[in-house]
Amino acid sequence: MHTEKTGKQIIDRYKSFFLVTVVGLTLILLGSCQSSQVFQQRFLQFGTIIDISLVTTSEDKALQLFNEIEKLLILRHTEWHGWQDGTLKQFNSALLQQKNSPSADAILIPETLRSLILYSKKYYDLSEGKFNPAMGKLIEAWGFHDKSIPDQSLINKIKQQMPGMHDLIVKDQHAMTLNPYFQLDFGAIAKGLAVKQIAELINQNHIKNFIINAGGDIFAQGQKPGGNWRIAIENPFYDDNHADRVFASIQTTKPLSIFTSGNYHRYYVDKNNIKRHHIIDPTSGEPSINISAITVLHKDPVIADIAATTLMITKISELKKMANKLEIEDFLAISEQQELYISRSMMDKIEWSGKALFSTHPL
Repeated sequence: MHTEKTGKQIIDRYKSFFLVTVVGLTLILLGSCQSSQVFQQRFLQFGTIIDISLVTTSEDKALQLFNEIEKLLILRHTEWHGWQDGTLKQFNSALLQQKNSPSADAILIPETLRSLILYSKKYYDLSEGKFNPAMGKLIEAWGFHDKSIPDQSLINKIKQQMPGMHDLIVKDQHAMTLNPYFQLDFGAIAKGLAVKQIAELINQNHIKNFIINAGGDIFAQGQKPGGNWRIAIENPFYDDNHADRVFASIQTTKPLSIFTSGNYHRYYVDKNNIKRHHIIDPTSGEPSINISAITVLHKDPVIADIAATTLMITKISELKKMANKLEIEDFLAISEQQELYISRSMMDKIEWSGKALFSTHPL
């Protein structure tokens, strides 16, 4: 799901999506001075953009709220980044040291990581291990942290002892692990939780109409002046030779998350001219295959974020069953063969743009 990306770009997913620089406040005036206005703020990240639009009558309130959001994002960057120095990296290092010293005490789980760990354990089980934030070291071995050459020897070792969330033993707010390759990486959930926290902060400030666009993943609530928010769905096979960048859209009528996971924006091409994208299938230890893009709808951005990644690495024949497990009613998948698979409930919500680009298979 993308609203402002320019063409296909190779974006390193594992650069920080929380290190923020603020770029000016834009005011869109809609109506008289006494009517609601749309205030927009853009936060630039390393390879990702967060655009937030607030509908309010008060410029001062918008400015104050954008300042609070900036502080929140910078804080979460420090706490949740997997390999730059901060809370999560320190926790991973402490787990490794504890594993190497079995007599050492279990490690206290930092407060800021507890909800991430609880979500991760729950959905690791529900997804039958497909959603697996324990694979941080494997992702690093593939070279996605620094665009380095994959460490095939390390990849092969990790495959033989694939870490999972069951390897993190939690008791009384403390944790330990015995798997030497266990390393938490919340790249498939942290954006969803950040969006959720931003939305909660906006609601706490009594603004009920807004939209958050986090690098193409959307949370929308209420309406813009004059109508519903409309979210475009991007064609994953779009390039400069194809005019149809958007093939469908969704109009929101209630608080809604619209998240997409795909293999077409964040990848590199290895020395054998093979495209290696960032979504790793824990079953194989390799980048996922078969599906090019997944879009899901859910009221909770955390669940939407988790589900988008999980369904990307699910067999097409098992999509409906897995979506049900994750409590996802509305989803669509586009295969590498350019076939579209869509839940029947989402068929009722989607609006097609122009000519049909894909053969459609309701599920």
